[in-house]
Amino acid sequence: MARQWILVGLVFMGLQAHAGALPPLLLSDSIPARKGSWEILFDGKHPNPWRSKNGQDFPEGGWAIENGTLFLARKGAGDIVTRETFGNFELTLDFKLTKGANSGVKYFVGTLKDTQTGKTVVNGPEYQIIDDYNHPAVKHHAHDIASTGSCYLLYAPVHKKLLRAGKWNHMKIIARGTHVEHWLNGRKVLSYERGSSEFEARKATTKFKSLEGYGTLPEGHILLTDHGDRVYFRRVKIRRL
Repeated sequence: MARQWILVGLVFMGLQAHAGALPPLLLSDSIPARKGSWEILFDGKHPNPWRSKNGQDFPEGGWAIENGTLFLARKGAGDIVTRETFGNFELTLDFKLTKGANSGVKYFVGTLKDTQTGKTVVNGPEYQIIDDYNHPAVKHHAHDIASTGSCYLLYAPVHKKLLRAGKWNHMKIIARGTHVEHWLNGRKVLSYERGSSEFEARKATTKFKSLEGYGTLPEGHILLTDHGDRVYFRRVKIRRL
Protein backbone atom coordinates (compact mmCIF):
# COMPACT_ATOMS: atom_id res chain seq x y z
CA MET A 1 0.00 0.00 0.00
CA ALA A 2 2.83 2.40 0.91
CA ARG A 3 4.48 1.69 -2.43
CA GLN A 4 1.24 2.50 -4.26
CA TRP A 5 0.95 5.86 -2.47
CA ILE A 6 4.55 6.67 -3.36
CA LEU A 7 3.83 5.96 -7.04
CA VAL A 8 0.70 8.12 -6.94
CA GLY A 9 2.66 10.94 -5.35
CA LEU A 10 5.37 10.75 -7.99
CA VAL A 11 2.81 10.84 -10.80
CA PHE A 12 1.02 13.83 -9.18
CA MET A 13 4.33 15.71 -8.82
CA GLY A 14 5.15 14.99 -12.44
CA LEU A 15 1.80 16.34 -13.57
CA GLN A 16 2.30 19.49 -11.49
CA ALA A 17 5.72 20.06 -12.98
CA HIS A 18 4.38 19.52 -16.49
CA ALA A 19 1.42 21.82 -15.88
CA GLY A 20 3.72 24.50 -14.51
CA ALA A 21 5.65 24.49 -17.77
CA LEU A 22 2.55 25.26 -19.83
CA PRO A 23 1.62 28.86 -20.70
CA PRO A 24 -1.64 30.18 -19.22
CA LEU A 25 -4.74 29.53 -21.31
CA LEU A 26 -5.97 32.75 -22.84
CA LEU A 27 -9.57 33.40 -23.85
CA SER A 28 -8.59 33.54 -27.51
CA ASP A 29 -6.81 30.17 -27.20
CA SER A 30 -9.84 28.29 -25.90
CA ILE A 31 -11.25 25.38 -27.88
CA PRO A 32 -14.10 26.54 -30.15
CA ALA A 33 -17.44 25.97 -28.49
CA ARG A 34 -19.80 23.32 -29.75
CA LYS A 35 -23.01 24.35 -31.43
CA GLY A 36 -25.56 25.48 -28.86
CA SER A 37 -23.05 26.35 -26.12
CA TRP A 38 -22.30 29.93 -25.12
CA GLU A 39 -19.08 31.61 -26.21
CA ILE A 40 -17.95 34.57 -24.12
CA LEU A 41 -17.16 37.59 -26.29
CA PHE A 42 -16.36 39.81 -23.31
CA ASP A 43 -15.60 38.42 -19.86
CA GLY A 44 -15.17 41.77 -18.13
CA LYS A 45 -11.38 41.61 -18.26
CA HIS A 46 -9.94 40.66 -21.64
CA PRO A 47 -10.51 42.11 -25.15
CA ASN A 48 -9.05 39.01 -26.84
CA PRO A 49 -12.08 38.19 -29.05
CA TRP A 50 -12.07 41.73 -30.51
CA ARG A 51 -9.88 43.67 -32.92
CA SER A 52 -10.00 46.95 -34.77
CA LYS A 53 -12.20 46.97 -37.85
CA ASN A 54 -9.15 48.15 -39.77
CA GLY A 55 -6.46 45.89 -38.34
CA GLN A 56 -5.59 42.83 -36.30
CA ASP A 57 -4.89 44.59 -32.99
CA PHE A 58 -7.32 45.75 -30.32
CA PRO A 59 -7.23 49.57 -30.16
CA GLU A 60 -5.82 49.98 -26.65
CA GLY A 61 -6.48 53.46 -25.31
CA GLY A 62 -9.29 54.03 -27.78
CA TRP A 63 -11.51 51.35 -26.26
CA ALA A 64 -11.16 50.67 -22.55
CA ILE A 65 -12.10 48.08 -19.93
CA GLU A 66 -13.11 49.26 -16.47
CA ASN A 67 -15.18 47.72 -13.69
CA GLY A 68 -16.14 44.79 -15.88
CA THR A 69 -17.37 46.96 -18.75
CA LEU A 70 -16.12 47.65 -22.29
CA PHE A 71 -16.56 51.15 -23.69
CA LEU A 72 -15.31 53.72 -26.19
CA ALA A 73 -12.82 55.89 -24.30
CA ARG A 74 -11.66 58.13 -27.14
CA LYS A 75 -13.62 59.42 -30.12
CA GLY A 76 -12.05 58.34 -33.38
CA ALA A 77 -10.71 55.03 -32.05
CA GLY A 78 -12.81 53.27 -34.69
CA ASP A 79 -15.22 50.36 -34.68
CA ILE A 80 -14.20 47.01 -33.23
CA VAL A 81 -15.20 43.61 -34.62
CA THR A 82 -15.05 40.02 -33.44
CA ARG A 83 -12.14 38.01 -34.75
CA GLU A 84 -14.53 35.19 -35.62
CA THR A 85 -17.55 35.22 -37.91
CA PHE A 86 -21.02 33.87 -37.15
CA GLY A 87 -23.95 32.60 -39.21
CA ASN A 88 -26.92 31.25 -37.26
CA PHE A 89 -26.55 32.68 -33.76
CA GLU A 90 -28.06 34.17 -30.63
CA LEU A 91 -26.19 37.19 -29.30
CA THR A 92 -26.93 38.78 -25.92
CA LEU A 93 -25.39 41.66 -23.98
CA ASP A 94 -26.14 44.43 -21.52
CA PHE A 95 -25.65 48.08 -22.46
CA LYS A 96 -25.80 51.31 -20.49
CA LEU A 97 -26.23 54.65 -22.23
CA THR A 98 -24.78 57.95 -21.15
CA LYS A 99 -27.01 60.99 -21.71
CA GLY A 100 -27.57 61.71 -25.40
CA ALA A 101 -25.30 58.85 -26.51
CA ASN A 102 -25.44 57.01 -29.84
CA SER A 103 -23.92 53.61 -30.62
CA GLY A 104 -24.91 50.28 -32.14
CA VAL A 105 -24.22 46.60 -32.66
CA LYS A 106 -23.80 45.42 -36.24
CA TYR A 107 -23.95 41.81 -37.41
CA PHE A 108 -23.34 39.84 -40.61
CA VAL A 109 -20.54 42.35 -41.06
CA GLY A 110 -18.17 41.85 -43.96
CA THR A 111 -16.27 43.64 -46.69
CA LEU A 112 -18.84 44.85 -49.22
CA LYS A 113 -18.42 46.45 -52.63
CA ASP A 114 -20.11 49.77 -53.28
CA THR A 115 -21.41 49.45 -56.83
CA GLN A 116 -21.59 53.24 -57.24
CA THR A 117 -18.06 54.10 -56.19
CA GLY A 118 -16.29 50.78 -56.79
CA LYS A 119 -14.78 51.02 -53.31
CA THR A 120 -15.17 48.49 -50.49
CA VAL A 121 -16.52 49.13 -47.01
CA VAL A 122 -16.93 47.01 -43.89
CA ASN A 123 -20.60 47.04 -42.91
CA GLY A 124 -23.71 45.08 -41.96
CA PRO A 125 -27.20 45.55 -40.46
CA GLU A 126 -27.27 47.42 -37.17
CA TYR A 127 -29.15 46.98 -33.92
CA GLN A 128 -29.41 50.66 -33.08
CA ILE A 129 -28.53 51.82 -29.55
CA ILE A 130 -29.29 55.47 -28.85
CA ASP A 131 -30.67 57.67 -26.07
CA ASP A 132 -34.28 57.91 -27.25
CA TYR A 133 -35.03 60.40 -24.48
CA ASN A 134 -32.28 62.94 -25.14
CA HIS A 135 -30.64 62.48 -28.55
CA PRO A 136 -32.01 65.19 -30.88
CA ALA A 137 -32.42 62.80 -33.81
CA VAL A 138 -34.95 60.56 -32.05
CA LYS A 139 -36.20 62.08 -28.80
CA HIS A 140 -39.59 62.88 -30.36
CA HIS A 141 -39.71 59.65 -32.39
CA ALA A 142 -38.84 56.86 -29.97
CA HIS A 143 -40.25 54.14 -32.22
CA ASP A 144 -38.79 55.15 -35.59
CA ILE A 145 -36.21 53.45 -37.81
CA ALA A 146 -33.30 55.18 -36.06
CA SER A 147 -34.33 54.56 -32.44
CA THR A 148 -33.04 51.95 -30.02
CA GLY A 149 -33.92 48.41 -31.07
CA SER A 150 -34.46 49.30 -34.72
CA CYS A 151 -32.70 47.64 -37.60
CA TYR A 152 -31.16 50.99 -38.43
CA LEU A 153 -33.00 52.79 -41.25
CA LEU A 154 -34.83 49.61 -42.26
CA TYR A 155 -37.24 48.37 -39.57
CA ALA A 156 -38.73 50.24 -36.60
CA PRO A 157 -39.15 48.60 -33.19
CA VAL A 158 -42.55 48.16 -31.51
CA HIS A 159 -43.76 47.55 -27.93
CA LYS A 160 -40.33 48.34 -26.54
CA LYS A 161 -39.28 49.54 -23.11
CA LEU A 162 -35.93 51.33 -23.00
CA LEU A 163 -34.52 52.27 -19.61
CA ARG A 164 -33.04 55.75 -19.37
CA ALA A 165 -29.36 56.69 -19.49
CA GLY A 166 -27.49 55.35 -16.48
CA LYS A 167 -29.58 52.15 -16.32
CA TRP A 168 -28.58 48.76 -17.68
CA ASN A 169 -30.63 47.43 -20.62
CA HIS A 170 -30.52 43.90 -22.02
CA MET A 171 -30.55 43.24 -25.76
CA LYS A 172 -30.67 40.10 -27.86
CA ILE A 173 -30.31 39.34 -31.55
CA ILE A 174 -31.44 35.99 -32.96
CA ALA A 175 -30.46 35.06 -36.51
CA ARG A 176 -31.47 31.75 -38.01
CA GLY A 177 -31.26 31.38 -41.77
CA THR A 178 -32.78 34.53 -43.25
CA HIS A 179 -34.92 35.22 -40.16
CA VAL A 180 -33.70 37.89 -37.71
CA GLU A 181 -35.22 39.08 -34.43
CA HIS A 182 -34.33 42.05 -32.22
CA TRP A 183 -35.18 41.85 -28.50
CA LEU A 184 -34.96 44.54 -25.82
CA ASN A 185 -35.41 43.92 -22.10
CA GLY A 186 -37.24 40.64 -22.64
CA ARG A 187 -39.54 41.82 -25.43
CA LYS A 188 -39.28 41.05 -29.13
CA VAL A 189 -39.38 44.47 -30.80
CA LEU A 190 -39.04 43.47 -34.46
CA SER A 191 -38.37 40.63 -36.90
CA TYR A 192 -37.56 40.52 -40.60
CA GLU A 193 -36.28 38.30 -43.39
CA ARG A 194 -32.85 39.07 -44.79
CA GLY A 195 -32.79 39.37 -48.56
CA SER A 196 -36.58 39.28 -48.95
CA SER A 197 -38.27 41.52 -51.50
CA GLU A 198 -39.43 43.73 -48.63
CA PHE A 199 -35.90 43.94 -47.21
CA GLU A 200 -34.44 44.85 -50.60
CA ALA A 201 -37.14 47.47 -51.20
CA ARG A 202 -36.42 49.11 -47.86
CA LYS A 203 -32.68 48.93 -48.41
CA ALA A 204 -33.12 50.71 -51.76
CA THR A 205 -34.36 53.81 -49.93
CA THR A 206 -31.30 54.04 -47.65
CA LYS A 207 -27.63 54.94 -47.90
CA PHE A 208 -26.89 51.19 -48.05
CA LYS A 209 -28.64 50.74 -51.41
CA SER A 210 -25.45 50.30 -53.45
CA LEU A 211 -23.71 47.89 -51.05
CA GLU A 212 -23.61 44.39 -52.52
CA GLY A 213 -24.40 41.73 -49.95
CA TYR A 214 -25.57 44.13 -47.27
CA GLY A 215 -27.57 42.01 -44.82
CA THR A 216 -27.39 38.86 -46.94
CA LEU A 217 -23.96 37.40 -46.21
CA PRO A 218 -24.14 33.79 -44.97
CA GLU A 219 -22.01 34.78 -41.97
CA GLY A 220 -20.13 37.79 -40.68
CA HIS A 221 -18.49 39.55 -37.78
CA ILE A 222 -20.18 41.23 -34.82
CA LEU A 223 -19.24 44.93 -34.62
CA LEU A 224 -19.45 47.60 -31.90
CA THR A 225 -19.62 51.08 -33.38
CA ASP A 226 -17.60 54.19 -32.66
CA HIS A 227 -20.13 57.01 -32.99
CA GLY A 228 -18.05 59.19 -30.70
CA ASP A 229 -20.24 58.64 -27.63
CA ARG A 230 -19.76 56.55 -24.51
CA VAL A 231 -21.96 53.49 -24.11
CA TYR A 232 -20.97 50.73 -21.69
CA PHE A 233 -21.17 47.04 -22.62
CA ARG A 234 -20.98 43.97 -20.40
CA ARG A 235 -21.87 40.24 -20.37
CA VAL A 236 -21.39 39.88 -24.12
CA LYS A 237 -21.93 36.30 -25.25
CA ILE A 238 -23.04 34.37 -28.32
CA ARG A 239 -24.05 30.85 -29.22
CA ARG A 240 -24.20 29.20 -32.61
CA LEU A 241 -27.60 27.82 -33.54
